[in-house]
Parts: sequence; structure tokens; C-alpha cells
Amino acid sequence: MAMAMDGEITRQPAMALLGCGVFARDAYIPVLQALGTSITLRFVWSRSQAAAQEMVQRVKGFAPDADAEWGEEGLEHILASPFVQCCAIVLPILSQPGIVMRALRAGKHVLQEKPVAGSVEIGLQAMHAYHGMHHEAPIWAVAENYRFEPAFDEAGKLVKSLGTMVAVTVAIEVPMTKSNKYFDCEWRRDPSLKGAFILDCGVHFVAGLRVMTGCDIKLVTAIATHRDATVPAPDTLTTLIRFDNGCSGTMVISYASSVSKACWRVVCSRGTVVVERGVREGKLGYIVTLNPRGGEGESSSQFFPFSGLEEEWRTFIADVQRSNGSPDLRSSPREALKDLAIVEAALASGLHADAPVSVKPASI
Repeated sequence: MAMAMDGEITRQPAMALLGCGVFARDAYIPVLQALGTSITLRFVWSRSQAAAQEMVQRVKGFAPDADAEWGEEGLEHILASPFVQCCAIVLPILSQPGIVMRALRAGKHVLQEKPVAGSVEIGLQAMHAYHGMHHEAPIWAVAENYRFEPAFDEAGKLVKSLGTMVAVTVAIEVPMTKSNKYFDCEWRRDPSLKGAFILDCGVHFVAGLRVMTGCDIKLVTAIATHRDATVPAPDTLTTLIRFDNGCSGTMVISYASSVSKACWRVVCSRGTVVVERGVREGKLGYIVTLNPRGGEGESSSQFFPFSGLEEEWRTFIADVQRSNGSPDLRSSPREALKDLAIVEAALASGLHADAPVSVKPASI
């Protein structure tokens, strides 16, 4: 429960949105509006006054009492406020972990945007600090919403029903042109961010792959290339994967493509399952196709509209209301760190040696 400014007890959590960039504006704001009375937006914060004030005007239609804060003083005010139970943190990767830990230490539940950190090392440091809070720790959730997409859950059930996994293919193609709203994002072009767009979004694709296969990845061998001078290097990563069940696969992620494609394909001993991004009846989503082995059943196709982001938020709010101290497993920092470790290992192989790299630490 939360206490309103006039002393009235309310049941919905009060939250602060830390970060006013493109994704916060175009993805989080519509979801917060759709959630309605299940959560109260109390503050929006940015490093700059202009961004915070522009964002607060956007939310006034559904959060009329929200205030804008900015800079270090504004952040301190939010973290000290007894009227804020949770923070949604949508900031540049390299600066985000420090603010996440400040919010957690201030007793605020946190839903942070992926990836969990810019490196496994920093992510592990944050996890160790978090675990040091013991039973008094607030909830820490990481937003990698592909785990919440019903399409991958359904695909995982189908894969499990089809016997032994034989081979896996993932193809992600994204035209990172000037028409893409993330093209001019300065922090994604920071040389200190090793892996650029691939590190940022690769954890999404790996999360979907792990849900669909139900497997962890032990070893990767990759080749990183740079074909588009307007996109930070590397823009393409081709990875050979060895799963912990002995199956092998490939994953190609390219931000130098001329067309958009997102496809996960798992070949099993009794059939094949494909998840592919598509459109039906004007809605964006995923098409899940089952092709059984000849003579063992009919092929089928199901369409699932995008819903992962909203489902992730609803789960986080429910966890906060229960106040049980731990998030749903799908949004746990541990799972997010595993995804990051896989992407980091592939980048290490592709950027430095083109040689096999074990996914470490195995004990995450």
C-alpha cells in the first residue's frame, strides 16, 4: 500500500520514472497509461531539466499529479521520498547500474531496463551488493520482456513435446538507418560500450532463445564484422552455439541489414518449431509455426500480438504488492546476467580471437 500526499492510504504502488529518453517515451509511457489505476506515477526524472519537464507534460493526461525532477538534487529528492515505493529506471547502460543500486539501497523496488549491466563483471558486483542486503532487500527486476511474450512460452512447450533437439537457427536483421528512431542515440555509440547495438539488444534475442529451447548455452564461437560505416562496430555478429544438452546452433545478429527479420527455428527429432515476427490483421506480433515430422500430425500456426512489455509490468506490480522480496524468475537479475554472459562471450570471441569462448561464470 502507498500513502498519498494528503495522508490517505491507497493500494496501488507509487513510482518514479527515472529516464526520459526515446524508449521511456514511446514504450513505457503507453504501458503506464494502459495500466491505469494499478500504479500511480508520482515523479519523472532526467539528468536534464528540459527532458524532465517535456516528459511530465506527456504524462499529465493519466498522471495529473506527477512532478518533474532533474539532476542530482532531483534524484536525491525522489530516493528520499516516503511517497515512492518503486522506480522504473530507463537510462544509458553504462550509467544505469549505479543508479539502480542507489535506488535499491534507498529501499525502492526497481524495474530496470535491459541489459542488467554493460559487462558481466559489473553485473556480478551489483548482484553481490544486492545479496548483501539479505531479507530486507526490495525487489530488483530486469526488463527483458521477451521472456514474457506468450509466443516464446508456447514455442517452448512445443519444442519440449517434439523429442530431442537437433539444431537451432536464429536470424535477427535490423536496418539501423537514419529512419530508425534509435539511430542518433549518442550513448549507444559511446566507444566505452563494447558491442554497441548488439550488446544492447542481443540480450533480448538470447532471452527468447533460452525460453524456446529450455536450455542454457555453454560455449560460443563468433565472427564479428563491420559493414555499415554509419553504425558503430560491430554491426554484425555470427555465432556458433553449443547448448548444455549437446545440441548446436547458429545465431546471426545484424544491424547492417536492408530488411527487418526476427526468426528463431528449432529442429527436433519429431518436428520443427519456428517463431517469427510478423503482422496479422494490422497487429505486430509473433507467428509460431509447428511442422511435425511427416506422418505425425498436421502443421499449425498461431499468432500472438506483442504483449511482453505490459505483462512484465503487471508481474512487477503484483510482486511489489505482495512485497515478498523477490521478482518473478523471468525478470530476475540472475537470468538477465546469464543472457548478458552469453552475448559478452560471443562478442569476446568475435572481436578478439574468432575462437571458442566458454560462457562464464558458469555459477551465475
